[in-house]
Amino acid sequence: MIRSVERDVKAMSLGLDLVNSEITALEKLNSSQRSVKKRLERLYAARQHLVDNPEDSQKLIDRLN
Repeated sequence: MIRSVERDVKAMSLGLDLVNSEITALEKLNSSQRSVKKRLERLYAARQHLVDNPEDSQKLIDRLN
């Protein structure tokens, strides 16, 4: 499956604190909606990139924004 880099960058540009708070809020919903699952998937990926490679994430955000 191909991921949208632009959408990932938008999620990463929120910052780690907002990403974590949005993940917490969406996990509480226990929704089976596809859109919620996809948003959580995107936020998990963004959080992973921000934690593992903060410098590279910032460079990517700067380049695509």
